[in-house]
Amino acid sequence: MRKIYLSLLLISLFSGLLVAWQWRSHQATAAIERKDPELIDIIHSLEKEDASLENTIADLRSQIEALQKDRAQGKGRLAQLQQEIEALKLAAGLTPVTGPGITVTLDDNNAGAQAAKNSSPATYNPEDYIIHDKNVLYLVNELKAAGAEAIAVNGQRIVTSSDIRCVGTVILVNSTRLAPPYEVQAIGNPDSLEAAIQKAVDFSYLKSRDFPVKVTKSQNLTLPAYKGGFSQDYVRLVKAGGQQ
Repeated sequence: MRKIYLSLLLISLFSGLLVAWQWRSHQATAAIERKDPELIDIIHSLEKEDASLENTIADLRSQIEALQKDRAQGKGRLAQLQQEIEALKLAAGLTPVTGPGITVTLDDNNAGAQAAKNSSPATYNPEDYIIHDKNVLYLVNELKAAGAEAIAVNGQRIVTSSDIRCVGTVILVNSTRLAPPYEVQAIGNPDSLEAAIQKAVDFSYLKSRDFPVKVTKSQNLTLPAYKGGFSQDYVRLVKAGGQQ
């Protein structure tokens, strides 16, 4: 009998636990079902936010790509402008240059001057035995006409604003006092430049008067950059439409 009562007791306890578990499961399920609409709304909201963030990321990536392209184009344009500036500086004589060419050396006729002074002191004129500014200027012009791409006189680069004039017994080039001998260096075709100088009237005259002048061809001359300023007191930039 005790075994039967014990069995009935255990069955009753198990049945009670089963009923309690089912009731709690039902309550939990009901609670979840009650909360489902709220969870769904939250999920939908998060999905919308996620989609919005993805669109924002895509827009930012597009902006970054556009900026990178603009920067690349800017660098390319900057490099192009730099090349144009370097080309203009080269044409204006503002950079050192090297290349083949000739050197024309002009010097005073000291030996002839001394001989003339000794033989005829009354008629001796020292001006007849020195190199004048016009001698240098004429030869520079001959070199320009013969196609010289760069010219320098005793290290003074010749540019559009350069002046060659005489002050006393010295010659001024770019406002710098130079003394003989004068070395006129020019970069260009050595044969063409030499032929032009040999045929130049002033060079032939100096040779006929026994001035120590000569022409030397070279395959590698280096001329310095122009270091002076540019005077622009009257010129004005013409804008589009012809306006100043």
